[in-house]
Amino acid sequence: MHCFNGLKRCCLGMGLLWSATAQAADGEPVSAVFLDNGEWLADYSNVIAMSWADIEAAFEKPDHSDIAPFTGVDWTKPFPGSSIDGFRAHLRIAHDVPVPDSAEAHNQTTVVSAVSFGIPESMMGADGLPKPMDPSWYVCQHYYVSTVPDPTAPIDHSCGFLSSQCLSDLKASLTGSWMEADPQVPCSGWALDLVPDSCESELGLIRQDVLGWDSSLLQSPATAQALTVDEVAQQSWMLGTGYVEPNNQTAHYAASNRTYLLATVFGYSEDVDASKIKAPEAQLACLRPEWTAPPPPATSAVPSSPTSLPTATSVGSSVTSAAVTTTTTTTTTASPSASAVCIAGTTKEGVSGNILGLCEFNCLYDNCLTLACECTDWAATPLAVPESTGQKGCPADGEDDPAYIDLCAFTCFHGYCPAGACKLC
Repeated sequence: MHCFNGLKRCCLGMGLLWSATAQAADGEPVSAVFLDNGEWLADYSNVIAMSWADIEAAFEKPDHSDIAPFTGVDWTKPFPGSSIDGFRAHLRIAHDVPVPDSAEAHNQTTVVSAVSFGIPESMMGADGLPKPMDPSWYVCQHYYVSTVPDPTAPIDHSCGFLSSQCLSDLKASLTGSWMEADPQVPCSGWALDLVPDSCESELGLIRQDVLGWDSSLLQSPATAQALTVDEVAQQSWMLGTGYVEPNNQTAHYAASNRTYLLATVFGYSEDVDASKIKAPEAQLACLRPEWTAPPPPATSAVPSSPTSLPTATSVGSSVTSAAVTTTTTTTTTASPSASAVCIAGTTKEGVSGNILGLCEFNCLYDNCLTLACECTDWAATPLAVPESTGQKGCPADGEDDPAYIDLCAFTCFHGYCPAGACKLC
């Protein structure tokens, strides 16, 4: 058993939720990242320290993302509590994050995938951190990464693409031996445990990583943020693609083709009222970015700085977005499957809400998130992104589409925060 800053990781797993003050020898803040995917993903030997400043900058505009909502349990009340909607798992992927030079790597990068979780607003305090957890709870979060499911198929966020036998056996393996190995860390599944036999044909020979935590850990603001606030933090769970040259398309597609199966087990701690004990509850969420075939080569205009940005006029709860105007300066043949960048976009078919202006702004600066937006034009040279304001953006009240989270974060950070769609937070 290993304990890293109070966060207990069951057997051999690396304590990735480092202290918010984790630093390299030169004093620079660092984050722990699993270097590459593989059977022994969660082994210590697969962990590297990367510059948090580089990671933070890369995730200002992630290249891909996906969000899976799931039902959880209100842990602010004594165990067993009651079911509550509003939990979500969030996958973000950032290309070409620099890897510190070492004996194994020089001028190399990796594609970083970061997983974060969000909890219902009713369980959050006014300070932006979770309300206190009742001491009777213990939560285990299990991470599986597979390359077996078809990446071209739409992802079922409830993991319904798995057989009923696999789902049943998986949940049983994560709840059936609660408290048996170590009452202080009661998780049934441990780091490096294999998936059940009934899941191997559907997920491959993969081993899990697991985080186990109780009410005491939420008393640390940095750890509480990493565990319950839906944003990439220094302590977030992160996975790379090994050491690769910048703009390595194989690595880009490898990161996007992985399927993440995340199991959150809501169980009881040693402090539970014995008369209230019941079997823990396991909730699954599966994530993978939407697969998009690389567009054919296109001749595109490279715009100079725009003469006007998207503007928003608030009318009640609605927002009307004006089109983006650009000035063409040169014409370049770009190959979107290689180094081309997005310079224009719109909402995806079927997406509704106050989101058009957000997609136009994001796509203009090569941040065309496939969750809600689609690129309509490419070029070899990107526009200069507007200077950052340093302000954090969140979805406006009543806008519960998960796509707003990343879209508002980028637009507000760069000076465009339309009322009715986004707000400063």
